[in-house]
Amino acid sequence: MEPRLVELKQLHLVGLPFYGDPANGNFTKAWDRFMHVDLPTQGRVNPKIFYGVEIYGPEMMDTHQWHYFTACEMDSVTPPPGILFAKTLPASLYAVFQVTGGISKLSETFHYAYDQWLRNSDYKIAFPFDFEYYGEDFNGDSPDAKIDIYLPIQPK
Repeated sequence: MEPRLVELKQLHLVGLPFYGDPANGNFTKAWDRFMHVDLPTQGRVNPKIFYGVEIYGPEMMDTHQWHYFTACEMDSVTPPPGILFAKTLPASLYAVFQVTGGISKLSETFHYAYDQWLRNSDYKIAFPFDFEYYGEDFNGDSPDAKIDIYLPIQPK
């Protein structure tokens, strides 16, 4: 599975952060919380597109915990209302891996991207995050469901 390489401008995201281990459905619970929050409508780029951002700290390898940020894209980042959190991801070159089959296939695609493709490519991670892109036609665990995984990369 070869990724496509794309250049993206900065992404301005607003959503809810979660810190923890993805085991026991914790990231699913993060999405459940996110979907019940009043998200801003003014300045929202597309109300049918969502992001799941993994932000990795130095403790990730020891504790298997990291920040997971469920979000939507905004045209700019202004102080978000209420309990929402804002984050701007830098412009970067990305390796994009398409997952077919929904959420149940995410883990194996992440493992392939990091453990096989990245290790054998001419690239390394540019920033300590990656993200899932849930497009307008995303349909859960349907066999046709597609999710894109974006890894920010730079030449080795």
